[in-house]
Amino acid sequence: MNKFLKVGLIGAILFSLVLGTLKSTTFAASGKIFIGKEFYHGLVKFKQNGKYGMLDKKGKVIVNPQYQNIDQSKRTNVIRVQKNKKYGFINQKGKVIVKPQYDFAELGNTDPIVVTKNKKYGFIHSGGKIIVKPKYQEIGKFQNGAAYFKSNGKYGIINTKGRIVLPPTYDKITQNTDGVFTVRQDKKYGLINKQGKVIVSPIYQSIGSFDNRLAKFKYEGKYGVISTDGTLITEPKYDWISTFYNGFAQTRLNNKFGFINTKGNLIAEPVYDMVYLYRNGLAPVVKDGKLGFLDTTGKMKIQPQYEEAYDTDGSALFEFWQNAAIIMKDGKYGIINKEGQVLLDFNYDLINMYRGGLAIIIQNNQYGVVNEKGKVVVEPSYKYLRPAVYLDGEFTGNFVIFKQNNKEGVINSKGKVMVKAKYDRIDPFGYKGLIQVKQGSKYGVLSSSGKALVKPKYREIGPFYKSNSYLADVNYNGKYGFINDKGKEVIAPKYDQVGSFKEGVVYVRKNGKAGFVDQKGKVVLKLIYY
Repeated sequence: MNKFLKVGLIGAILFSLVLGTLKSTTFAASGKIFIGKEFYHGLVKFKQNGKYGMLDKKGKVIVNPQYQNIDQSKRTNVIRVQKNKKYGFINQKGKVIVKPQYDFAELGNTDPIVVTKNKKYGFIHSGGKIIVKPKYQEIGKFQNGAAYFKSNGKYGIINTKGRIVLPPTYDKITQNTDGVFTVRQDKKYGLINKQGKVIVSPIYQSIGSFDNRLAKFKYEGKYGVISTDGTLITEPKYDWISTFYNGFAQTRLNNKFGFINTKGNLIAEPVYDMVYLYRNGLAPVVKDGKLGFLDTTGKMKIQPQYEEAYDTDGSALFEFWQNAAIIMKDGKYGIINKEGQVLLDFNYDLINMYRGGLAIIIQNNQYGVVNEKGKVVVEPSYKYLRPAVYLDGEFTGNFVIFKQNNKEGVINSKGKVMVKAKYDRIDPFGYKGLIQVKQGSKYGVLSSSGKALVKPKYREIGPFYKSNSYLADVNYNGKYGFINDKGKEVIAPKYDQVGSFKEGVVYVRKNGKAGFVDQKGKVVLKLIYY
């Protein structure tokens, strides 16, 4: 070979290698780079010139922008990609595991991964190996090493290695619960195991969804309960059976109600006009229009003598959410404990549901407070009280809010004024007893003792969520940052937009450019993206 030609070839090869390296660490020369808002397993996707790629936390391009879409899963070694309208998979280093070739593919959270091509189903290993080429009409979700599949209009069972353990035999296989399948044949339902062995022949009119290995079934118009191993828990003799809750299910027969337990034992004959859920070992029942309570053996613990009481939003007060239940007698509200002892006499026009161990009592249009022991900590003397509820009742504070001269304050669980009535709005944060206060259009933060941690100065203060590392986003003069639970600004409000923390970093946007910062506000990914 000519000496100069040889040198030229070597130079060309070296140049191409350098160029390839540059492509893996830099962007294309043109096109804005639009970055995603969350990292998954150390990578975030970006979009450039209509194509998606991936960056690490150092800004290094791990996957060049070449895909129509990228979908990350909870697994670290499988990332679904789409190219030319076909699905495939890459790993965390951007290496192609499965070339994009399928019309659809599952996300890849579990092994094996079901894929489709030309309206046919097959499945592959997450490492890329084809286990079953797409040839079936349908393949269900794999669980306990098996899934149902459909071929020529019939259903069978296949294992994760692609071996058919039950040829297509049934008209339908509807669910897979712990390796037990519900099957339908000639409009009747039964059970088989993952080896295809019959557990219960298809003789039932229906079999419901399994919960804790139990399901209700219907036979000749009546309902019973069956377990996943085929054991008949309850004979089919009821007109209706509820799902099990706290170990018990409600039954109905001839428009009367009773209870059974998860062993199929009869707890209470269906003789009641209505029965409610078991909570804290007791279930409210109604007989002849009177309310009483059964214990877990079905014995009447509190004789029927009371009336059902409901909150203003329709919530049942008479269930033992705490160690006390709010009930009515002769149209007046009172409180009893689980022993049936009257904790608060029936003298009140209304008692609201317990929130954080406290309930609002109303008497002659005056508001007071009672604790869960039935002790009145605030006599009915206020014109307005409300429970400390945040986010539609998701969080509650162990205090109540009162109003005087159109301003709100706080009364603690001992009945003492903890915060004077000087704020326009007060709400609990639901974390460490922190309290959000509002004055005018500004928000601040109080400690659980009522001490001001942040004077009202923010336009908004977000929740202290665990998923957000217990940092709350704040808006100050139209700019966003974060504060901690002591009220300290850990990220100064200087961004036009912020996201939620994930993997220790958060998406931020400023002056039209986006990047990521850590929990101390240190820039992790420079704000050079869109």
